[in-house]
Amino acid sequence: MKRMNKKGQIWVETVIYTLIGLAVIGLVLAVALPKINEKKDEVAIDQAVEALGHIDDKIYEVQRATGNKRVVDLDIGKGYVLVDMVNNTIAWILDSSFEYSEKDMVVPLGRLNVTTTAGNPWKVELKLGYAMDIKYKGDDFGTHQLDVAPTPYKFSIENKGKEDGNIVIDLSES
Repeated sequence: MKRMNKKGQIWVETVIYTLIGLAVIGLVLAVALPKINEKKDEVAIDQAVEALGHIDDKIYEVQRATGNKRVVDLDIGKGYVLVDMVNNTIAWILDSSFEYSEKDMVVPLGRLNVTTTAGNPWKVELKLGYAMDIKYKGDDFGTHQLDVAPTPYKFSIENKGKEDGNIVIDLSES
């Protein structure tokens, strides 16, 4: 008879210890997961800054001579890229759990202007402005948005010469 009580007690202890272990793991994840997501968002923003810097370098390479053309692999893993032909800007906009810069202020980062807007999540905008005419597939009005894609975009940058005294840079997906 005593032997059956021991078996029952072992099973009860096993279940209780398992539940305690799962509760501790849940608490650790509840504390660590927001920090992990913050770090992932910080890395995504840093990659976006690097990609925009690469695009900026190629734009300045092609502006040297009419007909110059470069192709850039543009991997958008988070957020979206917005080409604004009216304001001649290229912006990468991301939702982030990481506050990348001082909120609601334009912060220069090299040629980039970074704006972090308060919210849950934060909205981080990385913007490049140009003193030349930016077109997208020949259009010089409106905006064009490139969204998250599983494969990199083949982003073509070409100098189309001068119009009204300004260099025209035409962007397109190859």
